[in-house]
Amino acid sequence: MTATITPPAIRVTPGARRTGRRAITRWAWRLLRREWRQQLLVLSLLIVAVAAIVVGLGVVVNVESSDQAVLGTAMTRIDVASPGSNINADLAAARQALGQVEAIEHVDVPVPGSVTPIDLRAQDPHGTFGAAMLGLVSGRYPSGPTQVAVTSAVATTFHLQIGSDWPANGRTLRVVGIVENPKNLSDAFALVAPGQLSSPSRLTLLTDAGGSAAERFRPPGGSPMGIMSNGSSAAERQRAQALGVLLLATIGLTFIGLLAVAGFTMMAHRRLRALGMIGAIGATDRQVRRVMVVNGAAVGLVGAGVGTVLGLVAWFALRSAFEHLVGHRIDPLRIPWWAVIAGAALAIVTAVAASLWPARSAARMSIVAALSGRPAPPRSAHRFALLGIALAGGGFVLLVLAHARHTALIVSGILATTAGMLLLAPVGIRVLAAGIGRAPVAVRLALRDLARFQARSGAALAAASLAVGIAATITVNASAQQAADHTLSSGNLPTNQMVVWLAGNPNHQDGPASMVANAGGTASGPDPAAVAAAQRTAEAIAQSLHARGVLELDLPINPNIDVQAGQPVGSNYANLGHPIIENGHHGYSLIATPYVATPAVLSFYNVPAASVGANTDILTSRVGLSGAELISDGRATPHPVTIQNLDRLPAYSSAPTTLVTEKAMRAFGLTARPAGWLVQSAQPLTSAQIRDAQHRAAASGVRTA
Repeated sequence: MTATITPPAIRVTPGARRTGRRAITRWAWRLLRREWRQQLLVLSLLIVAVAAIVVGLGVVVNVESSDQAVLGTAMTRIDVASPGSNINADLAAARQALGQVEAIEHVDVPVPGSVTPIDLRAQDPHGTFGAAMLGLVSGRYPSGPTQVAVTSAVATTFHLQIGSDWPANGRTLRVVGIVENPKNLSDAFALVAPGQLSSPSRLTLLTDAGGSAAERFRPPGGSPMGIMSNGSSAAERQRAQALGVLLLATIGLTFIGLLAVAGFTMMAHRRLRALGMIGAIGATDRQVRRVMVVNGAAVGLVGAGVGTVLGLVAWFALRSAFEHLVGHRIDPLRIPWWAVIAGAALAIVTAVAASLWPARSAARMSIVAALSGRPAPPRSAHRFALLGIALAGGGFVLLVLAHARHTALIVSGILATTAGMLLLAPVGIRVLAAGIGRAPVAVRLALRDLARFQARSGAALAAASLAVGIAATITVNASAQQAADHTLSSGNLPTNQMVVWLAGNPNHQDGPASMVANAGGTASGPDPAAVAAAQRTAEAIAQSLHARGVLELDLPINPNIDVQAGQPVGSNYANLGHPIIENGHHGYSLIATPYVATPAVLSFYNVPAASVGANTDILTSRVGLSGAELISDGRATPHPVTIQNLDRLPAYSSAPTTLVTEKAMRAFGLTARPAGWLVQSAQPLTSAQIRDAQHRAAASGVRTA
């Protein structure tokens, strides 16, 4: 006869619960200190991830040059062309219409052998709006009529230093300092005191007036060239950039979390006897779970703390290197601290979440099974398969609907897809293990071991699947972007090409306006002797580079237009533009000055004559030219043209990306005029070769690019 005695109910007081929680927490912390080597992988991954988040936040938020590079602290910038001697009238009208205004005067100083002139500007270093655009590196700011401060790039180009004399535009200026634009370190300019430019070619007005008021302003002396206003605020841009970093951090921490699940599962198996012992002495299932959860929280706290400190140290140490990479000065404290805290919190949440599943499994084991130290028999994976399919499919749909823009949908899709893979991984392992009858012994042992320990092997398989999926997604997106966008290029020309311009690139601001001054001749065109001399210089440069020859680039010119003295030479060019209507007046916005599609140019870029349509007027590699029209009669009267896109044409800004066919030349009565000669070498050009070409071009009065 067997008698069963029901144990009396034990009433647990709140004080006893607190005592039990403290004891379990202390025991979990003691296990972490003793078994830190077994948790080193997860801890190291968390530290690296948090440190990368901190450094990534600093880089991403500071990588983009702010609008202060051209606006200073103003809200609006107005550039006025050809103010002449009417600067005072322009300033008076601007102050009356816009309120407080700061003026910056500009004059271009030509650089021998280069298409880019030096900007000589008169600006107050302590101005209301423009002070943020200036920084003193050494020496002092100019104050007298013959004093100038230059940037390091200008000093290198003209071999200047503090105390040197610099002849510029008929004046001799004494260099008194080295300056820079802290928001744009590549900005090459020279600075004189305000009022020291007698006839500036451009005038910049900085104001806090809105964009609508600036658009209505009309300077009485010059003509407005362009208006720039602040778009989204810096705080909004920083927030968007920080959210992007946190999105990447979520993806990375999800991968780390899957690895942590496998690590905590293996750790729970190592602690089975200890967990069974505390259960035998009266610990509840909740307290057993707390052991693993506290362990995960401790790992997360240590990883987040050490990673944050390590990331901040790396950010402050690498700040100067990042400044040279991004091209502007960086404030090391300009970091979204809320995002740093959020990244550390994500690491803690990742560690805690990774410990929940092993903690639940360990708490559900019987005390006898735990004390035996044997792993629990694998549970049926089919019951989770449908849920895994639903989560993986739903996550994929969310990622598609996100269109790479909606952060909430992207994060939800990644988490759902990862959870689905985690639930489907045991099924995949079972399927692999079932079909290995004829496999080698080593393969059978490995797969059966995976099936036996499918809890931790499933998490590792899900992590590997996530890593491969991320790599595949990045590759597919990059390939699709490159296939869809034919305008991607690495600069203005390939590394093995150089253009010797007769006077300058006609698609740059300084090109057409400087042709007469540099090439000689009348206002209608350059002197033939100067053209012949420039061609000989191009051939000499090609010979020094061991190039096979030179390719002549011609511009379409309307010979029926006589450009008068004082008018820009570009008035008789054939230009591509979009028709516009502004304030009731019809005009056009200039897109580009095309080159002539000569047989030599088509042959150079391997464009068969048969591939050019019979009715084609314009050949181009550029996108977005739909609706563009040709202006060739000097009266801004556009002519509709037929445009054909060709992938064979280059996408570099200084190369002939847009061509006028010979059919259009005849239809519009245009003639060809040399503009430059393209030289291509067999190997990438070295710095010494580029300098030698610039010296040759400077000696003959032409320019290189």
